[in-house]
Amino acid sequence: MLTPQQAERVYKSLWHLAIACVGVYELRNHKSTASKVLAVGLIAFHADACVADAIGIPTTPQRIIKQWIS
Repeated sequence: MLTPQQAERVYKSLWHLAIACVGVYELRNHKSTASKVLAVGLIAFHADACVADAIGIPTTPQRIIKQWIS
C-alpha cells in the first residue's frame, strides 16, 4: 500500500505527464514556429517535473535557483 506521501507524488507525477501529453498534441497539430517552440518548452518542463515528482527530488529549475541563491 502507498503512504500518503507516495500517493501524492504519484498524483503529481501523473498530472505533469498529462500536461506533457498536451504539449505533444500541440506540437503535432500546430504549424507556426512559435507554437512549436512553446510546445517543446511545455513538454520539457512538465516531463522534468514528472520525473522529479516520481522520484521525489526537486525539479531542474528548482535546483538551479537553489544553487544561485546559495
